[in-house]
Amino acid sequence: MTRTENDFEPRLGKPARDVSPSKLRALRTTVRKASKPPAARGSKPKQTGVRAHFAKGSAARPRPVATARRRVVVKVRYAANAGGKGAPLRAHVAYLAREARGPEQQPVPEADKPSEVDRSVDYLSRADVAGEAKFRFYDRAEFGVDPRAVTAGWADDPRHFRLIVSAEDGEALGDLKPFIRETMAGLEAKLGTRLEWLAVDHHDTDNPHTHVLIRGRKPDGQELFIPSRLISSGIREHAQEIVTRALGPRIDLDLARERMAEIDLRAPTGLDRELAAAGRQGLIWPDRPELVRRLEHLARWDLADRSQGAWRVADGLITRLKALADADDLERAVAPLRSGRALQPLLEADRSSVMMGELVHVSIADDYGDRFLAIIETGQGELRYARFERGDDLAVLDDIQPGAIVSFEPVIPAVRPSDEAVARVAAQTGGVYSPALHGEREADVGAGIMAANVRRLEAMRRMGLVDRRPSGEFEVGSDHLSTAMRFEQRLAKRAPFTAKVQSYWSLDEQVDAIARSHLDRVLAGETPAPEGDGELARRFEQALQQRRLFLIEQGWMGDQELGPSRQTLQRMATLELSAKAKELSGELGLHVLTYVPNRVAGVYARRIDLAHGRMALIIGEGQATLVPWRPAMERFAGRGVEGVLRGQTLSWKLERGIGIGLSPM
Repeated sequence: MTRTENDFEPRLGKPARDVSPSKLRALRTTVRKASKPPAARGSKPKQTGVRAHFAKGSAARPRPVATARRRVVVKVRYAANAGGKGAPLRAHVAYLAREARGPEQQPVPEADKPSEVDRSVDYLSRADVAGEAKFRFYDRAEFGVDPRAVTAGWADDPRHFRLIVSAEDGEALGDLKPFIRETMAGLEAKLGTRLEWLAVDHHDTDNPHTHVLIRGRKPDGQELFIPSRLISSGIREHAQEIVTRALGPRIDLDLARERMAEIDLRAPTGLDRELAAAGRQGLIWPDRPELVRRLEHLARWDLADRSQGAWRVADGLITRLKALADADDLERAVAPLRSGRALQPLLEADRSSVMMGELVHVSIADDYGDRFLAIIETGQGELRYARFERGDDLAVLDDIQPGAIVSFEPVIPAVRPSDEAVARVAAQTGGVYSPALHGEREADVGAGIMAANVRRLEAMRRMGLVDRRPSGEFEVGSDHLSTAMRFEQRLAKRAPFTAKVQSYWSLDEQVDAIARSHLDRVLAGETPAPEGDGELARRFEQALQQRRLFLIEQGWMGDQELGPSRQTLQRMATLELSAKAKELSGELGLHVLTYVPNRVAGVYARRIDLAHGRMALIIGEGQATLVPWRPAMERFAGRGVEGVLRGQTLSWKLERGIGIGLSPM
């Protein structure tokens, strides 16, 4: 098994329990076309007819013992269809399709390649590009189905499910389709309903694996829920039974073959962990051929050396192997970017200062879409990259186009106000915290704040920094602020950057925008321009001059002024909002407000990228509102929300009695 297949931490999120009233469905019809779910076809799933393919072994299919059973890794999660438009689903389909094209495909001639506009449209729609081979997706009956057509009706669903199924002996299985179809038939039998799904096989790792997308709605229109027992073990156990029946139980030869497959892998393996443990005791005298061969490979990467028959491995062997694997993954991801460009070194973003530039590449960095890789070109002409896994950063980068102006900002670990509140309570209770204890000592504290404190302490508990008693009380100790700082430092080490978009619009789009743009803020001296003598710095300076002439022609600034005034910037932003509100009003048949009232209630329908920033469309009863977008709103996509103005910002929460709840899985 490879590192990618073994290193698996499911992140299922925190489901809600809201009731879904009919009022929500009525509101949704004003913002998107409803797609009727297929008619119910009975509760008994249709047989797939593929069981004959796995006829080896006992006809009774006895349950093999655990040590002999063939291993299968199954990863399951659900993903919300953000903004009611299914953007995460489209992004995931595009990611899966990347490796779903056959090796026989020939390069597209230069004259037939899509234009930049076509590529932008393809990127936004997450679609296949012209001239490439047909998608190799399949379902229960057909091969070569178009995933865009199949999933088009899923966007209005609240969520969809994603599975990764990887059999350790995938190569020996050959064609994976019968295996996957029988696995899905078993899942249908356990759930008692027919599922709408499609799958694609990937062969981009040492072990072939399959990605499966499952619609989050049953044929009768009800939402689909997969019980936690099936997620944790049921699907995997059934898949293991299928593979074991097909290939027979594991034998010593299989285990030896597995160890030999790890020898030349540029990633941490079981052999490396064995060598690292032995190396902590001093010199290593390997007594097995596979250890000697692995050490020889490590020596080629300067991670081991030999002297007089004994071996010594480098300090931090596992960490350095992970760095090698990450570098290889990064190079594979950016290989298409280097085509047609002058060879530039690819460097990690500076962890001590903010780096701003033009986005030249963004992609999903893992099989689940839980991590993004973004690359910018700076004013100095450097290519700088950063990886992101925080939910807010993923929301900021979702649906962004190359050409946007993006900043990579280093994360500075710091104690939060909630940590100080917990420390105050713990100082009075002998190092113990609970919402009840907090309420007794600070009567004016809100239930929402105490719930947020519990969530943060629970995250610390998962890292082993605090303990939780059976009663629910947390043992945080008298030095909780130091504990909180260690927690923040670990988070910053894992995700050292945060993403900030200066402009979702490209430089060319900003030059003649009837709106306040990032170029305007630079002209007004509110934000700096990229520094350096690279191509971006030159194009940015040219765009600034063109924008200044445009503003003079429009009468928004005088010939002698260096930039627009603050009042002019505000007026341009108001004009853009008004124009967008008028357009949306015609589309929705509702009056669209552009000012922020003290309270906003309705369904968070979608996000809209304007020249001056990203906005959120809230559809209420009889009217809609455009409000400033915040990453945290993506948790409520397609659901009823309520925003209350506190100071200059809106504080959002789910609206009582409206929205779709997700039952615990």
